[in-house]
Amino acid sequence: MEAAEKFHQYERYLRTLCNVLGFDVLRKGWKKTFRTYVTIFLCGQYFLWMVWSIIIASDTFELLKSLSFIGFFFQCSSKMYYTIANAAHYSTNFAGLQETIYTAHMDGTEEQKTVIDRVITVVLLATKATTVLFTSSLFIFSLYPAYMYFVMNVKVTIFPLYIPGINIYSSYGYGITNSLHMLIAVYGLLGALTSDTAFMLFVLHFISYVELFRIECEQFARDLDAFGQQWEYHTVEYKTFCRDWMRALYQYHQQVIVYLSSLQECYHSICVYQVASCSFSIMFNLFLALTTDWYATYSFMVISWFQLFVYSLLGTVMQVMNDRLNSYISNLPWYLLPTDEQLRYNFMLGRSQLPAEMVIRSVGPMNMETFTDIMQKIYSAFTMMYSFLVDLG
Repeated sequence: MEAAEKFHQYERYLRTLCNVLGFDVLRKGWKKTFRTYVTIFLCGQYFLWMVWSIIIASDTFELLKSLSFIGFFFQCSSKMYYTIANAAHYSTNFAGLQETIYTAHMDGTEEQKTVIDRVITVVLLATKATTVLFTSSLFIFSLYPAYMYFVMNVKVTIFPLYIPGINIYSSYGYGITNSLHMLIAVYGLLGALTSDTAFMLFVLHFISYVELFRIECEQFARDLDAFGQQWEYHTVEYKTFCRDWMRALYQYHQQVIVYLSSLQECYHSICVYQVASCSFSIMFNLFLALTTDWYATYSFMVISWFQLFVYSLLGTVMQVMNDRLNSYISNLPWYLLPTDEQLRYNFMLGRSQLPAEMVIRSVGPMNMETFTDIMQKIYSAFTMMYSFLVDLG
């Protein structure tokens, strides 16, 4: 399968999710529809049910169960808000990578096609793995009430969230509550898949941008060496050749900078909420897994850990590719360029040394080192909470 076909396969998958949720921001000129307001309404209902469950909680563990979902609410609401606010950036980025990477290289070299195909293959594999993991988590949550009802003869809901005015111990109330919980769960699953797989798409295609830039730089270095043996350095032909090649590199580098800046605009705040909500959820669910028999908490804890890990890993990818981009520019044979082109080259080199990267406010850059620090702090907070409850008896 050609890389362009794989990309269109992924596009159909992502656009289907976006259409169901009413957030097809990949389409230029997108406007909110009835489906958009349904998604926002369900998120609001989720928050109201969570607040009501906290108010009527019968003991500390019921309270903690309800609180364990507050992180997911802030994650969903922040993603919806910033997606709506930056809708134009999403459509521009998506159209830009489709045009610059796939359309422009339909007749590219074998090396270019290999780079493009390798990245889109990784995107598809990561998307499939994420879909399986998230869907499995929903399946575990939905099985928990059935297990408790048929095996333990106890009525429990899918989520520890209660709806005002509905008694879960009646047949009618129990069915209505679990049906609404399943609806919320499906929408949450689709929203998480849409947001996280789109982030994978945009960050991993930064690899394509950088590797295609490398190929252009290496080709220019070979051609410069070959033509330098034919022409004198100060001839008009040599200067014209250098100017044309370097102008193409400048333009491509500017496209990469615009893409990265737009990506940072879209995901800078989302990453902050993502890290905070996942850290909060991991800490609470780790505590609940140790102190209760609510086995569904394990799936939610795994999902939160996976999201935090993926975002940190992709942040590391951005850092590594920024370093490579700077290295490729530094390795250009700038000393063979005419004086005017050397000055413009210095501007490009200077700009590449000011990379755009994802930063978590008051914590540091979003990378695997920060991920390790966060996990250590989560464990410290968890042990403190557990010691406190042990002291209370």
